[in-house]
Amino acid sequence: MPPTIPFQVVLYLAKSNSAFPERELRMCESYANTFNWDISLIVVDDETHAKGPGHRPMLQAALQRLLDRRAGAILVPTRATISPIDGEFDEFAERVEKASGFIQIATRR
Repeated sequence: MPPTIPFQVVLYLAKSNSAFPERELRMCESYANTFNWDISLIVVDDETHAKGPGHRPMLQAALQRLLDRRAGAILVPTRATISPIDGEFDEFAERVEKASGFIQIATRR
């Protein structure tokens, strides 16, 4: 029987000030470990408050990983990491689903 390949996720974090989002990183890593997911890419974006989801190159890079079939989901610490605006979040989530992926919010266990 061939070895199974672990599910791959892209970890997408927002950097809202000069500090690295360490707490959010650890929370997402812990969540991924709970499900034995491999984090194939960690993206730290400092443009989350300045631009909508469709205009952030780092978020588009995360989506591209799904389009290239190198990951199956984007893991975020909160929904607001993508967008605090429901319509913007839903529009981006639809693009992720069209890429055969999903957005997972790392909830505490």
